[in-house]
Amino acid sequence: MHFSLPSTVSTSLSTSSSPQLSEKWVPRATSPASSRTAYFTHLLKRRRRVLYFIILCIFFSFAYLRWNDDGRYTPHRAAVASKGATPPVVLVVALDKNTLSSAFSKRILENRKRYAEKWGYEVFARDLGDYEAGNEYQFKDGAGKVRHYSKSYNKLPLIRQAMSSYPYTKTFWYLSSDSLIINMDLDLESHILSKPRLGNLMLRDQPVIPPESIIKTFKRQNADDIQFIITQDGKSVKSDSFIIRRRKDEMGWGKKKHKGGKKGATMFGYYLLDLWFDPLYRFYHFKEGETSALEHLIQWHPTILAKLAIIPQRVMLSYPVAAGGNSPANKGKGDKDAKAKNEGEEIRAKYAGAGFESGDFVVHFEKCGDVEKDKACMKEFERYWKMTEKYKKPEKKGKGKGKVL
Repeated sequence: MHFSLPSTVSTSLSTSSSPQLSEKWVPRATSPASSRTAYFTHLLKRRRRVLYFIILCIFFSFAYLRWNDDGRYTPHRAAVASKGATPPVVLVVALDKNTLSSAFSKRILENRKRYAEKWGYEVFARDLGDYEAGNEYQFKDGAGKVRHYSKSYNKLPLIRQAMSSYPYTKTFWYLSSDSLIINMDLDLESHILSKPRLGNLMLRDQPVIPPESIIKTFKRQNADDIQFIITQDGKSVKSDSFIIRRRKDEMGWGKKKHKGGKKGATMFGYYLLDLWFDPLYRFYHFKEGETSALEHLIQWHPTILAKLAIIPQRVMLSYPVAAGGNSPANKGKGDKDAKAKNEGEEIRAKYAGAGFESGDFVVHFEKCGDVEKDKACMKEFERYWKMTEKYKKPEKKGKGKGKVL
């Protein structure tokens, strides 16, 4: 038997069984002009993406360099440091108006300022007597004698104030007032502070108290970890010239920010100065005052020793009278069979001894006490002062009349 469906139903089924593309999806014919427009639009988008990528790369490169900046500087950058900007180095000067004449103090300041102006550094000068208030603590010893600490200790809170006054400066150099900077063509970065230079200068496995202290500097130490740089002569360490450095991570400048921002981290320099100035050391029977206290600290406080570098004396504290040095009599004859020295050994050998030689950085008038009152010392002072006169700025003359301003 044959059945047939109504025409309306059959029509609907036939329509649904063979669906047609809607008008929305019907391909349209494109003209050559529209194809070119689409191509250039696509090309432009690609070039924009490349441009954005390049800009991002440049941005992140600068950000990376800024983030990892360790505060090193070049002489050119230092020389053009703008007024009011953070100085890379602060020279700390401690004067004593009770023992030094105003004329002598003025010459010491002039010496420091000439050097600082040449390299874009700053000078922080104060009187030692300004730091006695609040530190007058005194006591009677077992013999009933009233004990006072040496005024020379006051240089420690003086340096601490310099660090507080320049919170973002990373290098502080203390040089005693009985010393002169002779060779001002040497900036601290290239002469001492740069990583390769300091790495070559560091005296490793060196007795901290010469000649045979059982406590020695570390054999393996990274120059970037050094925050306290001192020197020594043949008998003891020297506190007449030393450098305190801040690390970027201590100041919140590193990758891990501290809660207190740039000022919020603990600082080795503050810790060192506070410990060094502790009443326990100031009133102890140390023979050489703060120098003996420093010897104690670096021998029995590993925290200090871990950040310490001892460098050859003539690098930053030559004596005025030749004391061995590199005089011809002290230079060994060449040995053909001797092993070639590495760069560090050659540099350290160059600065062997203590006596000042031409081209040395600083001269220190050891054991002169008050230089002005000792005629022999003052004579030596004048001789070395003349060596610095070439760095004196020429005096300006007035217009037309040639008067000195």
